[in-house]
Parts: sequence; structure tokens; C-alpha cells
Amino acid sequence: MIEINWPQLFTVILFITVAVVGIEGFFGRMRERRIGSSIRRNLLRCRICGRSYKKEGRGKEIQHCPECASPNICGRDRRLG
Repeated sequence: MIEINWPQLFTVILFITVAVVGIEGFFGRMRERRIGSSIRRNLLRCRICGRSYKKEGRGKEIQHCPECASPNICGRDRRLG
């Protein structure tokens, strides 16, 4: 049988609580980063008027701004300069 006194019991409970809170905080931050990158992937900014809007549809290379109707390229811009 394992003998444990009161201070050791409270220390074990404290360490377990701190570990659970730390792990929960770590996974919460990872979830927040994943959501943030998903939002950035699906958000476009018009190059003419500067309005931000959500990407519509999949596989479309050019999206039109709902404000000024100018065409905007989706994805990475490969132009130099």
C-alpha cells in the first residue's frame, strides 16, 4: 500500500490541475490559430476599393468585388513588383 500524507496529496492535486489547464490552453491556442488561418484563406481584399469580402465558390480563379465589380485574383499573386 502507498502511504501519502496531506501535503503530498495536495501537491499531486495541484500538479494535475495545472497540467490539465496547461494542456487545455495549448489546444485552445492551436484551435484559435487554425480558425484564424481558415478565415484568412477565405477572405479577399479588393485591389481597387479595398473592401474585404468572403470568397465564393471553389475553383474560381477570379472573384468580382461586390462593391465595385472589379475582378480580383484568388490565391497567391505571382506578379513581380
